[in-house]
Amino acid sequence: PKSPPSVLSVHWRDMALQATLLGGVAAASYLKYVDKIPLSVSDVSSLPVDGKIAAYTAVGSGIVLGANFLEYLVYGPNGSGPISRVVDFMRTALGQENKRKIVVNDWIEEYNRLQASEDASERNSMYSSLVNHYYELATLFYEVGWCPSFHFAYRMLGESFSESIRRHEYYLAGFLGLAPGSKVLDVGCGIGGGRRHPTPF
Repeated sequence: PKSPPSVLSVHWRDMALQATLLGGVAAASYLKYVDKIPLSVSDVSSLPVDGKIAAYTAVGSGIVLGANFLEYLVYGPNGSGPISRVVDFMRTALGQENKRKIVVNDWIEEYNRLQASEDASERNSMYSSLVNHYYELATLFYEVGWCPSFHFAYRMLGESFSESIRRHEYYLAGFLGLAPGSKVLDVGCGIGGGRRHPTPF
């Protein structure tokens, strides 16, 4: 999902939200100071003009901030908020089990049985099944819970998690001297996430 278009740039939008928060806090503080906190519409109508302005400012600020928080939960800063990610994860997980014929409980039991077995020959003979079961069960959690790149990277000041991952991958591409036409073998690196970003770079 993509974030809905906004008239304000991110910078001005952040400043507007901060001003809204400050206005709401100031209005609520004023009502508390004059000891006239309205709890209903009739309470507001009985306030003097300055009290009504403060009450409406506090309520309006709360509505704006609440709407923005809801937008964050759905869309997040990069077009995928917590709610969207949970919904996508559940849809993908359930769809993957059906499409790829993954029998979760049976596979977990088989994996645990092979790991606990003292007979190394059986475990070695079923090595491909052991590895396939593990990654079929764990990959989706890694991809949704972490990111498509199954590696770590330190974060610089002001850098987001995804930016740190991309920077690290660009650094590796530059360190290896990759250029258009280079052939790179991605071995044992999850689902190839570490290869995707540097390719256009």
